[in-house]
Amino acid sequence: MNSPHLQIERLRAGYGATAVLAGVDLALEAGERAALLGSSGSGKSTLLRCIAGLARPRAGAIRIGGRIAADASTAIPPARRGVAMVFQSYALWPHLTAREHVRFVAPDPGSADRWLERVRIAPLAGRLPGELSGGEQARLALARALATGARLLLLDEPLRNLDPPLAAELREELVRWIGEAGITALIVTHEPRDAVALATTAHVLVRGEEGARIGASGPPADLLANPPGEAVARVLGLHVGKRRFEVGSSA
Repeated sequence: MNSPHLQIERLRAGYGATAVLAGVDLALEAGERAALLGSSGSGKSTLLRCIAGLARPRAGAIRIGGRIAADASTAIPPARRGVAMVFQSYALWPHLTAREHVRFVAPDPGSADRWLERVRIAPLAGRLPGELSGGEQARLALARALATGARLLLLDEPLRNLDPPLAAELREELVRWIGEAGITALIVTHEPRDAVALATTAHVLVRGEEGARIGASGPPADLLANPPGEAVARVLGLHVGKRRFEVGSSA
């Protein structure tokens, strides 16, 4: 039996005296699309940063592709983890054109125009980020991440800064691009509708006094229909009634 492509065991992380993650366990199979849901400040971005190697966990272990990426004695540099990340801000370099962004990270620099064509911004290859719309910047950030050839893609609220029609369009395209690349993806979101549209599984981070843990895992639609407890229901934007959970307007 093959081991998960991403496996996180009893992961603890924090900043200074503040505990953020308190023993997170998570596993993603190769090619899986998973959503990570949680309220603001629950530790979603911290977990992504630990996986990417941008933050050091206090305890626990992270395995990527069956190899230890981080534990009590090991911290593999980010560039050697086989991970690509799309930040919420997109983190584009203001002095590089769209084509140069992709050329900088791609193993085959000559493939830059093909990646830009795939995400439908090839005519904008010579423009700087400041000359692109929000949607075009999102597409460029995705092209840059996919072009690295990484087998694990981390996305931190990739649709949050987009208006609803554009976000809906990109949801469909993002699923297709990830599927065509055949990679594993972990998508952070606070929107249950994004989890249903983008992911086959969802994991819900629930905050406690000592930090956040995974409170529930399963198909997104199933978790919305039958949230296992009040804390998970609140994270999913559901109202807790006396006898049943009712879907609120935000869900």
